[in-house]
Amino acid sequence: MATTFASPLASWIPLTEIFNFATQVVQLAHAFSRSREAVMSFASIGGLGARLCGPTIADRYGRSAALFLADVLILVSVAMQSTTRAVPSFFLARFLIGAGMGLAFVVTPTYLCEIAPRTQRGLFVCLHEVAVCVGCLLGLHVSSRDTTVEWQWHHVIAFAALPAAVQLVFVCVLPESPRWFALRGDVRGLDRASALLGLEAETAELRKLVQTGGVTSDLSGTSCCRRNLLNWQKHRRPLMIALGLTGCNSATGTFAIQTYAYDLLRVCGVQEPGELLPVIGWMKLTGALLAMFTSDSELLGRRRLVIGGSFFCTICDVLLALHLALPTFLTPELAASCVFFRILSWNAGYGGVQFVAVSEILPSEVRSSFMGQSQVAASVIDILIFQLFETLLFMDKVATFVIFAAINFGSCLFAFRCLPDLRGMSLEEIHAGSSRSYGVLEEEEASKEPQARVIGAIEPRIE
Repeated sequence: MATTFASPLASWIPLTEIFNFATQVVQLAHAFSRSREAVMSFASIGGLGARLCGPTIADRYGRSAALFLADVLILVSVAMQSTTRAVPSFFLARFLIGAGMGLAFVVTPTYLCEIAPRTQRGLFVCLHEVAVCVGCLLGLHVSSRDTTVEWQWHHVIAFAALPAAVQLVFVCVLPESPRWFALRGDVRGLDRASALLGLEAETAELRKLVQTGGVTSDLSGTSCCRRNLLNWQKHRRPLMIALGLTGCNSATGTFAIQTYAYDLLRVCGVQEPGELLPVIGWMKLTGALLAMFTSDSELLGRRRLVIGGSFFCTICDVLLALHLALPTFLTPELAASCVFFRILSWNAGYGGVQFVAVSEILPSEVRSSFMGQSQVAASVIDILIFQLFETLLFMDKVATFVIFAAINFGSCLFAFRCLPDLRGMSLEEIHAGSSRSYGVLEEEEASKEPQARVIGAIEPRIE
């Protein structure tokens, strides 16, 4: 949690001044938007690299070891960003903060999903997004200040080291995921971790599966490529759903809209957008809290949140496209409200919920691996959008939001057709009945108390 708080805090404090610094030192004052795209893209490239390597670290050495490494990367990055005056060191620091964020974004949801009680899995995993939003909110409040001299951002950014340092101390005594021990066939470690986390009842079925050989994760004997091919063939449907959900999430362009909100608000007619930047953080936090408290409820749940969030994002994109085509269609205040409500809708419908849905739909033996692969696909999309967003915005503002509206509407249809709602089920029950779980559950079926099943059990045939 501290890692996911520190990484966006370090990334956002304060973006305006960081972009000014990058422009000056690279001597690209005539291409300011390109320098900003480069600053953000270096972080995305670092995240891509971490998401490629992170699952191997998490599977081989444990979730807590991967979290430890993420903390170290963030601390090193913060130290470099707060002290450097050299261009190579600055961009290396951006790469490292991206790597720390990427690793944390793969491992933290996986760990939280694996230690959460079945009835509170949405709440636990959405805490990850809440921490991200708090970090962004603090960073945006600092970014909204008018002068670099008043805040001395090189020093202010050092505050992001505090939460990462706190977690670095406590991660050594952090209980390992019981399901990681299960994948290694370590019953004693499974029992110890379950006792520390108070999950003895939750993992009773898992313990039986380990004892009977129903759960294994053999990291040796086959090459990495061969193992991935076998896993893709065996678990292709949950992987496709995970890729679809994370891909849609990144393709909506929300990360770029948040990052370049200052310019977007100016395009919408707002005269002093800097003062409104903290509103973005509050909208993000409100949406994340809404998702955290409703993702486990029978009223909404994961699937309805994603459908509703993407639908409202579509409406906002259409309104923004109309405003940019017909400047008198909306007042600047209403256009800014559309931007803010879009961010709230995305965080309520996608932000934390995507991690809940993806982590629970992926089988335990490939959870961190497939989580990393889906996040790699998302990172590639993020890099492309960060590189192109401002260029597209200034070339054709209307077409930019028409494209995002179409993507959000497609995301809504994808969630309606393919995304199951697995609230209330243990991870073992989900994958014991995978043919049922990976389809879209009826609402009354999702609310029923699921019956435990054993993986590999022979179902009776009805003649």
